[in-house]
Amino acid sequence: MGGMGTGADPILNADEAASLLRAHGITPTRQRVAISTVLFACRQHMAASELFRRAQAGDTSISRSTVYNTLELFVEKGLLQELNFSDRSRIYDTNLASHHHLYHVDSGKIEDLDISQIKVKVPDEVLGNSSLVGVDVTLRVAG
Repeated sequence: MGGMGTGADPILNADEAASLLRAHGITPTRQRVAISTVLFACRQHMAASELFRRAQAGDTSISRSTVYNTLELFVEKGLLQELNFSDRSRIYDTNLASHHHLYHVDSGKIEDLDISQIKVKVPDEVLGNSSLVGVDVTLRVAG
């Protein structure tokens, strides 16, 4: 399979997209495959509205509700991470590796930060009898 690169050209063709969907227990309908080829063309952060615009450019029969329902399904099946920023719509992240985010408030740009770039220390008294199962950090910067 082509995998996710960083170029602008889609590297996931329709057959590869269908295989990816089947591997995650998703029936590869024509519209899901079209959405997948846009979404998984590279590692990226994308709002549903942008995905709708790009997917519809390639297949005008794709509706806004199909895009939203497909995104929910992809999150549920582990193909995407959903990011929530209080001042923006939900953003979908194709990078499933453990990582943090740098969010530029002024421009709306989102960058991945390697997990090793940020150290988090949680005092034992905060955890009590609980165990830490993960840390998601979003740094918001302006200017």
